[in-house]
Amino acid sequence: MKKVIILLMTVMGTIQLHAQDENFWIFLCFGQSNMAGQAPIEQQDLNVSDRYLSMATTDGSDRKLGTWRKAVPPLCRADAHLGPADWFGRTLIDVVPENVRIGIVSVAVEGCPITFFDKDQNAPLIAKEDRDWMNGILDQYGRDPYERLLSMAKIAAKDGVIKGILLHQGETDAYNDQWRKTLRKIYRDLQQELRFDSTAVPLLVGEVVRGEYGGICGHANPTINDIANHYPNTFVVSSEGCLPSDDNLHFSSEGYRQLGRHYALKYLDVTNPALAGVCRQKLAAAGLDKVSTSTSNLTIETKRSGMTLSVSASEPVEKVDVVSFSGQTVKTYTLGGKKSFELSLKELPKEKLVLVFQSASGKATTDIDL
Repeated sequence: MKKVIILLMTVMGTIQLHAQDENFWIFLCFGQSNMAGQAPIEQQDLNVSDRYLSMATTDGSDRKLGTWRKAVPPLCRADAHLGPADWFGRTLIDVVPENVRIGIVSVAVEGCPITFFDKDQNAPLIAKEDRDWMNGILDQYGRDPYERLLSMAKIAAKDGVIKGILLHQGETDAYNDQWRKTLRKIYRDLQQELRFDSTAVPLLVGEVVRGEYGGICGHANPTINDIANHYPNTFVVSSEGCLPSDDNLHFSSEGYRQLGRHYALKYLDVTNPALAGVCRQKLAAAGLDKVSTSTSNLTIETKRSGMTLSVSASEPVEKVDVVSFSGQTVKTYTLGGKKSFELSLKELPKEKLVLVFQSASGKATTDIDL
């Protein structure tokens, strides 16, 4: 009987060994709202190859935790939207060999600091979180986004091979060296627990919406760009040409598509330059290599006194949207064309917010911390 058990264990081990497909490339994606995706899903986003899969990291009406599903958006959670991972995988599928499949494991918490993914300090920080919308997201991940990413990655790694890690996070706290150090620690924690070769699994870190496009957090990009100067096999993904949505904090649908292509090209550049060349040729042939630009004549000056904000605009403002770092519009002020006005802040949630001023020529933004 003992010999039979040993034989069965050996056979099961052999089956598991061969179940791992080296042509199933797994990518871990994590971050905050821009990684979750905040833009509308359009018809062109719904045509997905059978070779592009997404691991369900939460339960939902169209997904079951810990199982693979066709990578039809939203990828991150059932209540998310279009994000950069969508067109990252599609871009790879178009150029990799036909026997290769792509799998995404995505965990993202809107508005979260990088420390929410640090296993050694996230528990007390998450326990103190008092924003209802963020707690709702954290609950879907068992209130431990790092552990959820790790556990789902372990399931995914039984089927394929981890090939890269994509991060889009920084709007909240990428303004100093500690952010950079914490991010690298998270990468090392994942490497040690998942036992992948760190020289073969690049860390790709995406820029936030650029300041020249009105990006409210564009001043985080210098810190993000600096990370590649400190750590091996770490690369920055440009957001050039990736235009924002109306809040100037998140990307538009086309902005996410372009950003996803940038992630794919950066991955290919550092792992297979010849394939990167093929990818660029295909994008150029389809007219998808062009850089977009956006300008506005609207400028804003503000002065705060208690819970009143005095505003002076360079041209008439039609309305002001107040947007949270989760991407939610929490209030709209309708002005009907005023250049000087006051806004009452009393009814706004006590958190960091983005004010989006809309005029006939375009938008201008400023942030405010209540």
